Amino acid sequence: MGGIVCKFGGSSLAESGQILKMKAILRSDARRRFLVVSAPGKRHDEDEKITDLLYACQARVQSGRPLDELFEVIRRRYLDIAAELGIETGIDD
Repeated sequence: MGGIVCKFGGSSLAESGQILKMKAILRSDARRRFLVVSAPGKRHDEDEKITDLLYACQARVQSGRPLDELFEVIRRRYLDIAAELGIETGIDD
């Protein structure tokens, strides 16, 4: 039961078009059976990496500051990617 493990993250997951490329890579070789993903990266120069936003959330919690606005940026990013891919998540609220 062997197989190839593929890891994608950063710019490979930054937007729906990149995710579709990742899907094509996985499907191009039946030995690619396992997928490990990390957080989406930047979509453009002015964008922020999800990992950096999560670190910022942690810093806010540690300092007792609210993180609702920052967390909304993260939530919106994932929901936008899902919508672009035609995926119904059921987690909008």
